[in-house]
Amino acid sequence: MLGVGAALVGTAGCLGVQGVEYPDAAADADAPSDGDDPDKDDPPDAPDTDADPLVRNAALAAATREVVDDAVWFATEYPAAVATYRDAIAEAVATVRSIRATVDEEAAVTAAQVDSVAAAIRTAGDRASDALEPHFSPGPRIRSRVERHVETLRTFAPRGDVDRVLEELDRIRTKLASIGTALYVEAEFSGDPIHNRLFRRLLAPLPTDDRKRGRVTNGTLVELAVASRNFATFAHRPYDRDTIDRERIPRIYGDAFSPERRRELRARLGPISQPADRVEEVFVAFVERPPAGNRPSETFRGWARELDGVPVYVQRYPDAETAEARLSTALDGGSTDGRASIDPEATLAGSDFSGNASDDGNASSDGNSSDADVETDPGPAPWHRFYHREAEGERYGFDEHAGVQYGYVVRAGEFLLAAGFSGDAWEERAGWHGRLRHGWVTGA
Repeated sequence: MLGVGAALVGTAGCLGVQGVEYPDAAADADAPSDGDDPDKDDPPDAPDTDADPLVRNAALAAATREVVDDAVWFATEYPAAVATYRDAIAEAVATVRSIRATVDEEAAVTAAQVDSVAAAIRTAGDRASDALEPHFSPGPRIRSRVERHVETLRTFAPRGDVDRVLEELDRIRTKLASIGTALYVEAEFSGDPIHNRLFRRLLAPLPTDDRKRGRVTNGTLVELAVASRNFATFAHRPYDRDTIDRERIPRIYGDAFSPERRRELRARLGPISQPADRVEEVFVAFVERPPAGNRPSETFRGWARELDGVPVYVQRYPDAETAEARLSTALDGGSTDGRASIDPEATLAGSDFSGNASDDGNASSDGNSSDADVETDPGPAPWHRFYHREAEGERYGFDEHAGVQYGYVVRAGEFLLAAGFSGDAWEERAGWHGRLRHGWVTGA
């Protein structure tokens, strides 16, 4: 059986996004955790389906909106946000350095100088938080490094202990400077790889059990490209560079979802790609994260397309009405065979080996069932089973017959989503969606 990933590159290749902010632990303020997360996103409010007759697949729409909004933030606002953060830290460092020089020169320290140090740190924290929250939480990291040193200043300044004050000012300056470097930003507020709340949202809903949650986040890599913003990157938990030899850390060459691979996927999607009125175009691929090898010879070295990812294609339109119209146009460009949920859990449970059983309650053999009806089924979103003819086929390498591409498409709010496009029919590729098991598209 050919998986969908294996059918998406060339004639038999594959088609295969950057930081999760984890709460500081008491023993180690920088230690990441997959357990209790005070910044964990609250579930979105359920839309008022009675007020909007075009609301359908509301849970999938809400989850997709979170993913796309965060991806667009990385594509558009992240560089300026990081620059603001580093500038805020640099200004605080400059203030501390200036006050230290004055204290050293005058051999005296005042309460007002200590207050100025504290105010500079608060200002840096506020500016950094305004720039990076809610995507990252820089405030607690700044405070955890310098608060106790400021309290020490308040203890020794009234005593006129200049040497002790200078010592603490040096520590504050050094610690602030260390969290303003490019290396620190790359590790803690990373955009390559992304490992902040966007990563969690791509895998939502994550298991509540810490051990299972860790297996998911440590075992998944996601490729992400916001084509409408010319942005591409990876999302995954970073490899521990302190405990793993450099030669054993996997290396992935090339960009996530390169332009060539995006063109290949659009070709397989055929009429599903509807650029008219489209405001965002996002490509996502779920991949098994290559483990660090025990020996350099066992470590993954290769191009992103060799990761054999399962792609999801997302198009955003100004509103649900426009998305509904584009869905209708897309479906008119091919044929449908009812609707079905993409449900990896059903496959694992053995009740649906193919994962492609038609949902009779929502199916329409002619593909004319309306997506404009209000959603009443709380189960997994039913997707249209769609197929169309390509300009050339890849199954046998012959060019004289058009190839048929089979896949899934659904409208959720203002989004059109497509997944699973392949030259292999739905019923002939069992369990193709295994790597989507923890993706947001099958969790909503």
